[in-house]
Amino acid sequence: MLNITTIKRQNVGKVVNYYTDSADDYYAKDGSAMQWHGQGAQALGLSGTVEQRRFAELLDGRIDEHTQLRRTTPSEARKERLGYDLTFSAPKGVSLQALVHGDEKIIAAHDKAVAAAIREAEMLAAARSTVNGKTSIERTGKLVVATFRHETSREVDPDLHTHAFVLNMTQRQNGEWRALVNDGIVHSLSHLGNVYKAELAKELEREGFTLRYNRHGTFDLAHFTEHQIHEFSGRRNQIDAKLAEWGLDRQTATAEQRDRAAMQTRERKSEIDRDEVRAAWQARAKELGVDFHSREWAGVGNDGPRNDGFGNDSKEARNRVPPIEKPLQYHADQTVRFAIKRLTERQAIVTGEELLAVALKHGYGRLSVTDIRAAIGRAKDGGHLIKEDTLYRSLNPARKNGKRAKAEAAPEGPALTREQWIAELMTGNRTREQAKAIVDSGITKGRLQDTGSRYTTHIAQRRERDILALERSRRGKVEPRITAQQIDAYLATRTRTAEREGLNVEQARAVARIADTTSPFMAVPGFAGVGKSYMVKSAKQLLEDYGYRVSALAPYGSQKKALEDVGIEARTLQSFLKAKNKKLDDNTVVFIDEAGVIPARQMLETMKVIEATGARAVFLGDTAQTKAIEAGKPFEQLLDAGMQSTEIRIIQRQKDPALLKAVELAAAGKAADSLAHVTHVRELKDSSERYSAIVQAYAALTPAQRAETLVITGTNHSRKEINDGIQQALGFRGTGMEYTLLDRLDTTQAERRHSKYYEKGAIIIPERDYRSGLRRGEQYTVLDTGPGNRLSVRGPDGAVLKFSPAQITQLSVYKPERTELAVGDQIKMTRNDKDLDLANGDRFTVKEIREKAIIAEGNGRRITLDAEHAMYAALAYASTVHSAQGLTSDKVLINLETRSLTTAKDVYYVAVSRARYVAEIFTDDAKRLPAAVSREADKTAALEISQLQRHAEKAHAHHGPDYTAPRTTGKERSGPDIAIGG
Repeated sequence: MLNITTIKRQNVGKVVNYYTDSADDYYAKDGSAMQWHGQGAQALGLSGTVEQRRFAELLDGRIDEHTQLRRTTPSEARKERLGYDLTFSAPKGVSLQALVHGDEKIIAAHDKAVAAAIREAEMLAAARSTVNGKTSIERTGKLVVATFRHETSREVDPDLHTHAFVLNMTQRQNGEWRALVNDGIVHSLSHLGNVYKAELAKELEREGFTLRYNRHGTFDLAHFTEHQIHEFSGRRNQIDAKLAEWGLDRQTATAEQRDRAAMQTRERKSEIDRDEVRAAWQARAKELGVDFHSREWAGVGNDGPRNDGFGNDSKEARNRVPPIEKPLQYHADQTVRFAIKRLTERQAIVTGEELLAVALKHGYGRLSVTDIRAAIGRAKDGGHLIKEDTLYRSLNPARKNGKRAKAEAAPEGPALTREQWIAELMTGNRTREQAKAIVDSGITKGRLQDTGSRYTTHIAQRRERDILALERSRRGKVEPRITAQQIDAYLATRTRTAEREGLNVEQARAVARIADTTSPFMAVPGFAGVGKSYMVKSAKQLLEDYGYRVSALAPYGSQKKALEDVGIEARTLQSFLKAKNKKLDDNTVVFIDEAGVIPARQMLETMKVIEATGARAVFLGDTAQTKAIEAGKPFEQLLDAGMQSTEIRIIQRQKDPALLKAVELAAAGKAADSLAHVTHVRELKDSSERYSAIVQAYAALTPAQRAETLVITGTNHSRKEINDGIQQALGFRGTGMEYTLLDRLDTTQAERRHSKYYEKGAIIIPERDYRSGLRRGEQYTVLDTGPGNRLSVRGPDGAVLKFSPAQITQLSVYKPERTELAVGDQIKMTRNDKDLDLANGDRFTVKEIREKAIIAEGNGRRITLDAEHAMYAALAYASTVHSAQGLTSDKVLINLETRSLTTAKDVYYVAVSRARYVAEIFTDDAKRLPAAVSREADKTAALEISQLQRHAEKAHAHHGPDYTAPRTTGKERSGPDIAIGG
């Protein structure tokens, strides 16, 4: 609904003509289609209708007859930016109701929403100046914006949209006009689009329209059918067709790819007769059966009980009695609480930007950005949120050819609080008052830039404190029953010597510490491929020799099976926590594998059970590999807090010396250095060419080699493309049958409580029986997602059920995909199945295909999958990194896309460490690759905020109330000579 185009120096008359083309639009005759906006426009005495001559003068930088704004040097004139076109587009149904039916209230709502977004953008307006080598960024709060409302797309479909032309100028406090620093606006496009949509939805619902919301944060008028919308969306369909040619859709394509598709399908605008066009629209609407007077939900869910859309499916709602309307503040507070739950389910610390975005989208139809900001403030004041002290980074001029550049600047150095910056500058003879004046001047003038707010919750912090306190309180409380002499005697028979294979020195030390520890919680952290499984098997034998019972837990089913393969009784962590009989006592030692991917919630539950039963736990894991999907990194916190541990660092998996060095460096966090030792790196900028190269590399291998080769990629889209390509290259395409396979949709528990976060055609699986008629393990197809907070689903018997997901707390959600499977295809399971003893991630080869069944073999097993229903399976040639963690093969083919957030330090380490002999990397940009694989994975702990504040409190106590020690690390350190004042 919002995109931006930079308009550079060209024929000014041509620019003016393009934007003022709306003067003849049907609803532009009252002059409202072209309007001035912004405090900057007011400062120039501009209001009301945009006058073309004045617009042309400002495009040319002519402020008045005495002032000419120069944005560039003469040599850079052709690159000069005249301004920025922010294009706000209404949903298609809104355009139809406004332009075809002629509902001018909707046009007014659209204009009001655009104005709200412009006011929000104005808060980001800034100007830069550099004096004596010191760069300042001044927040001006003034924009000069000319809006031009248009009514047709290039395909002459009804398309209500407004070009908000932000002129490249702003006025400083001293009255001077300067070029606009556009960074804030460019980086806030998503937010500005959300502000527009929130205001538009609020106005539409106020006018009595019912809106249909979807899980991607968009909406439309609910009385239009999908077919009616599609038939009036010629331009959108062109872009979708182009994306489909590239194997993409609007969800999988990047913003850059969507823009490229739009440009490649763009036709020149032609002269049209507005009255004739409107008459043609109305005729087409009549043919399609559009009822512009309806306010009813068009779909399966348009009958039955309703609620208010916020999960309040009350008795009154079920009896069709309108519920008592709660105050706006209540809805805003509930919306912010939803945003907190949704975000903190995955991250212990969330940014203010994320919180505002999620809450704003969830509150569409009721709330504005002002309402949400007020509710966030109340959540902070009421204790639901803990806000980190504001951090600032120094803005220093960039260097060019060894000299400081006057025009450009970028934040650098550590992020410190105001008090920490004061402490940083209190050097030599500089007093606190002098340092304070420099820092405050730096903040005022923008040389110290706010890094943005961060929040956590008391619940998250309490959980992490409980984990650390529980481990610390039990240290030294265990009496070992195996003596040092007994341990030595055992290890003497198991330690590696010149004559026999066995435990290396680090593995042997780990076995000894497991046997003689005096704490119920300890850890054996180790790099990937160090032989932890062999160590565990040896420790198990020693423990059992002296009467202990040994079992194991693992986060995922595939890891559980790997433990069982080495002879250890194992359960998944989830099944262990659900089980009534935990099978633990003070004679049990539990090995907990892949502890690095256990979230804080499960870690605390698990540790409480172990402590209550008197059992002992040994955590196994690697803090450098990928972390838990849920919030927290407790394994890393426990190690940092001093939990007893003995590390294994000698990597044994890699047999090639160069690859071993690459993995050792990656394990140590030196990803960029590691790349230099990967001997096979290929650059292919075009994604389809790169996927094709990976496919050909895999297909060229012998069957035996393919069996020992993994293909790893970052995104689900690339995984599917590569899987399809390999199936084609191996000659299986066209030889099999199409089946419906289920791929789990990534949703949070908070989202699953609201119908708008589901989508038609999705499959939901109840994890237990419900009174609404849902049965555990059955597949239900989503037919409709409203009105209100209600789902309509079809069950396996064909019956339609309607219910509020607010009362159904245990649901899994899958996306069905029609996929061809043939004899010889490699597949993997995508869900645990206790009856068939299948774990998520188990791999098989298809041996037989039938209309109602698939026979597959793998790991010495033969299984039959029921094909009468959608199956929990997927092609398994390519895997994402999370799926590949724990696997090992001779060769790995790795797709690393430098601009994808899925490429990061932990992802690279996991991928490259899967190979024994060869790791071959395929990338879109070899030069950018070192920086991409050095990107830190953004996994936070809630106590990071309190630790910062506690550090400050200690410094206050030591140095007095006016001092805070600086927050710096060994990686980034800024000296006191940073020029932030003046």
